[in-house]
This record gives sequence, C-alpha cells and structure tokens, in this order.
Amino acid sequence: MVKDERFGRIAFIGERELAVGFKLVGVEDTFIVDESSYGEKFRELYHSGRFGLILSTNSFVGSLDKKFLNTLYRSVSPLVVFVPVSEEAEEEGISELARRVLGIKIDLGGM
Repeated sequence: MVKDERFGRIAFIGERELAVGFKLVGVEDTFIVDESSYGEKFRELYHSGRFGLILSTNSFVGSLDKKFLNTLYRSVSPLVVFVPVSEEAEEEGISELARRVLGIKIDLGGM
C-alpha cells in the first residue's frame, strides 16, 4: 500500500485500551496519556506538522485550556476528531468500549 504523505499521518491520543485498539486497526502513531500529560502531548502532536488527522477520546478535554480547545474545534489541518466516551462507556469500562467500538476484544492481562 502506497501512503500519500501530502495529507499527513493519523495519530490517536488517549487511554491505553483504545490506543491498543487503534493500533490494531492500522493507526501506527498511538500515544498513551493520562490527564496530567494530555495537554502537553496534544500540543506537541498538533504543532508537529506530521499529522493530517488527530483522533482522541474526549475523556481529558476538560484539562485543555479554552483557547487551545477552540483552536482544535476549528482546525482543518490537522483535522481533530474527539471520539465521545459516554458516561455509559465509563461504567462499562474502556476495554468493553474498545470491543464495542472497534469490534475487537482486548485483554491486556493486567497492564
């Protein structure tokens, strides 16, 4: 498969379980973060110029400052898409959400 670098790469930033799932479906650039490192890593990815699409769960959106968040919502290059994680998903657990959304079962064996 020939990659078209004109449009950049796809990145995912978020929780471990979903990062593993996105990696399994072909997203090579996945970044596992927690709430304390989310904002810094997101800024790094956004300003790197390497990505045409940045996917993220909306779990840590509240930790981003409003000005940067507004920039992300308006951005088209890179395009930023927040994958909604509902309260129901929090109750069912991230592993179950990954199974439901991605169609695969992820057993991290206590990781």
